[in-house]
Amino acid sequence: MRCSEIRGFNYDGSWGTSALDLWQHHDHGTMAVEVARGKRYFPKWNVCRWWLGQESFQRNSERFLANFEGGLSIFARHDILVVPLLFNRWRDPVCDFGGVSLEHIVPCLGSMPADLFAYAEATWPREPAPIERLHRSFLESVVGAHLDDPRILAWDLCNEPLMAPYVEDPASPIRAAELQWLTWIYRTCKRLGATQPLTIGNYPGKTVLEITEPISDIISFHPYYIWNVPNADKAQYEAYLDECVAFAKSKGKELFASETVWGAVDDDKHVEVMRYTLGELCKRQIGFTVHALQHSLVADLHYAAYGPVGTPEVLHFINPDGSLRKGHEAFNEFC
Repeated sequence: MRCSEIRGFNYDGSWGTSALDLWQHHDHGTMAVEVARGKRYFPKWNVCRWWLGQESFQRNSERFLANFEGGLSIFARHDILVVPLLFNRWRDPVCDFGGVSLEHIVPCLGSMPADLFAYAEATWPREPAPIERLHRSFLESVVGAHLDDPRILAWDLCNEPLMAPYVEDPASPIRAAELQWLTWIYRTCKRLGATQPLTIGNYPGKTVLEITEPISDIISFHPYYIWNVPNADKAQYEAYLDECVAFAKSKGKELFASETVWGAVDDDKHVEVMRYTLGELCKRQIGFTVHALQHSLVADLHYAAYGPVGTPEVLHFINPDGSLRKGHEAFNEFC
């Protein structure tokens, strides 16, 4: 499948508040119902970016792997290919999803001496890093067991890494440490023999796209038109899309929007944002997995009655009772 043909959703189950919660209390039956319902509402849904939880693997690898295999079978039943998301670096202060923190990537960051950079330069790079020992078995068990699995379209190595001001500083040892960790993940997957392309789910920004391109077989980004911030500018958004298309073309790589369509509590507003965003992506032949299918207790996918709501408001398409949000069948117009 070409990236331009991707039409789909991100998926987090409705039952959990974080990656660890979702996977420690994985509900196979509920997942089967939610995926089947999504396929019924959106018959052309062909790819799912499925968020994994490596913290749960650390606690009970056998159970995690059984649930992962079961989920792949559910998607396959509905002719939906999967982009498993291996690690997460997006940390939300309102309703945290969990994932890999800088303290994991740069050991003892939380108790460093005042001269942070001197410490980091003295300790990085080094081999093997503690996080590499921790994550090696996860990659071997998940990626290594599915090296040529036709149900998997690509592996997303990490969601929104390098999301801090240091990304703009080429001399930052923190940036260097995070890039080293990402490069290690990429090389480990290649060493294991993964045949599927590898990618990194980048937040909106030019620099992060450029510095992760060498470790991305396909380029993926998160082109959200953020309508509810001051000075939201459609012309600027469209110019950004054009820049990303040109950049991918210059590198000879495909481009994929692995998250898109900013949230809104109001159904009509969310549909308006969806129509504009997906329309601009389709004009440029950019495939997409919208964030996200199902109302969930995790950040940005629930109404205020279910937990804290941040600036992104709510991004889900299917309500807690299983009904489709008003007007959201418009997604099908872009398939």
